[in-house]
Amino acid sequence: MTGIWRWAPTYSGLYLFGSRFLTHLIFWLGYYLLFSYIWMRPELGYFASFYLEFILMPVRIMAAYAMLYLLIPHFLVARQYRWFFCGYALLIAVSGLLQMLFGYFFYEKLLLATEQGFALTLSGWVRNCILINTTVLLLGTVKIFMLYIGLLEKQAISTTQPPEFILVKSERRTCKIQLADILFVEGLGNYVTYHLRDGEKRVVYSSLKDTQSQLPEQFLRLHRSYLINKNAIESFNNEEVLIAGHALPRGKEIQDTDLVIQ
Repeated sequence: MTGIWRWAPTYSGLYLFGSRFLTHLIFWLGYYLLFSYIWMRPELGYFASFYLEFILMPVRIMAAYAMLYLLIPHFLVARQYRWFFCGYALLIAVSGLLQMLFGYFFYEKLLLATEQGFALTLSGWVRNCILINTTVLLLGTVKIFMLYIGLLEKQAISTTQPPEFILVKSERRTCKIQLADILFVEGLGNYVTYHLRDGEKRVVYSSLKDTQSQLPEQFLRLHRSYLINKNAIESFNNEEVLIAGHALPRGKEIQDTDLVIQ
């Protein structure tokens, strides 16, 4: 439990038991068992089918997570559609080739002991690309749906009067902090420090990620260790942002437009 009062809803309920890791683990286990059974060839038996699916799983997992955590957040959400579709096509093409190589060397060559050499055929490559694409599209759709739910929640919050303060637990006391008084939040391990306009500091047991999820959009993750109030920015350059005399490091992915209240 963090030391900050949660005022904004989240969509963590979409995860089984509220755990992302457990949800992913159950999904991939179910995926493995289901497709091992679906693609089973009676003449080879259960072992060959489960073994084949096992050696092909790493490629499919790699492709799926490249879509979920690289292509969608960094290109699709950023509306860089050309780069998204180019990356998507390249991902499927490379993954299809890797799946062919894994299937030949670890299944046909190792398990079936075939003497036939590796043959890169267009039909075989397209078939493997389609199999990879099915998994990537499925999980990509789920990811986009979750982003859509999150957008609806943000819109619902924006239609109501946003809170002017937060309640945090610091030094065994519940403290009321006005949002306008927060200059920036510094993260260190399992604790964050609120730096306020009057020079006061409040140390709270929480992660910087959890803290950001509780604050309005005017608060920006500037760096892995800093969360800033954009209203408090005095000046900035490519390397740092100045707030109340504090020169805070600026992440390379932060654009100038990110530092301005729209």
